[in-house]
Amino acid sequence: MLMPHVSAAADALPAVGAKPVEFAANLRNGDRIGNIRILGLLQLPSFSVNNLRFAEFSDLAWDDDDGVLYAESDQGGLFWLQPVFTNSYLTDVKLIKAQPLRELGKDKAVRWTRTDAEGMDIVNARNGRKNDAELVISFEREPRMLRYRTDGTAIRQYALPKPLDAIKNYHGANKALEAVCIDPDRGVLTVAEQPLRGERPGYTRIFDLQGKSWYFPATKNNGIVALECLGHGDILVLERDYLSILVHTIITLKKIHLPAGLPDGATLSAETLVRLDDSNGLRLDNFEGLTRHRGNRYFMISDNNDNFLQRTLLLYFEIVDAK
Repeated sequence: MLMPHVSAAADALPAVGAKPVEFAANLRNGDRIGNIRILGLLQLPSFSVNNLRFAEFSDLAWDDDDGVLYAESDQGGLFWLQPVFTNSYLTDVKLIKAQPLRELGKDKAVRWTRTDAEGMDIVNARNGRKNDAELVISFEREPRMLRYRTDGTAIRQYALPKPLDAIKNYHGANKALEAVCIDPDRGVLTVAEQPLRGERPGYTRIFDLQGKSWYFPATKNNGIVALECLGHGDILVLERDYLSILVHTIITLKKIHLPAGLPDGATLSAETLVRLDDSNGLRLDNFEGLTRHRGNRYFMISDNNDNFLQRTLLLYFEIVDAK
């Protein structure tokens, strides 16, 4: 069982009430589907804490030094979670802190259209020092990207390169900067949920903040909802085909490779690691968040839109080599 450094404030917060559930009737913990092995699935309830809704989670970031799983919500909430493992399987999660994301230079929580936090990654999470991690968070509707302390305080705002800096270049206010990750060589990378207006047919682009971009295939009807930079140019891409709880859901995990020195405008290939379709009896929902835990193990979380018909699912899995 993981026992991270935690705040005494955890005692004052409610129990999450996580419920272990099966990924499918024919899949148990340890079983494999595609190139992933299932290592635990939790269903999390929705509730209010510190004037924030514990719901609508859009991304995750793992702090290995402090043993904290950060979860951000569409409503501008930042939650510190402590995952609990039994025999290496995810069996529970505890809530350590709940706090709002704040406006830059103000002790004021983000509000209204400015709360739509979507992508998130972390720096200083594996340097052997506690309490120095920072988060990079991207927002939709009013496209922007900021760096935060883990207490929700904004430190700085990044300048977005053209054409990412204007909402008119996206296919709608809710199709903007859904995903972000930090590559050791190229720095912050981001991609829009849907290809930009006027984009090369059949492709989307991944951008750095210096204005360089690289093409890779865009799957029809899929939205890109999360990135995870693995180092050495490898990047996981989480794609979602989801319209509503009444229409079937497909979640696809791919890997692209962006080597150092690749020229601006080059085309990348994409390898599909797993394609999950709930018409095959899988327990899926609106999965949007992804982060690496340790080694080849990852967390993935769904956005329930704070809708009683949907579920917040926290999946723990391992990427394994193809047979």
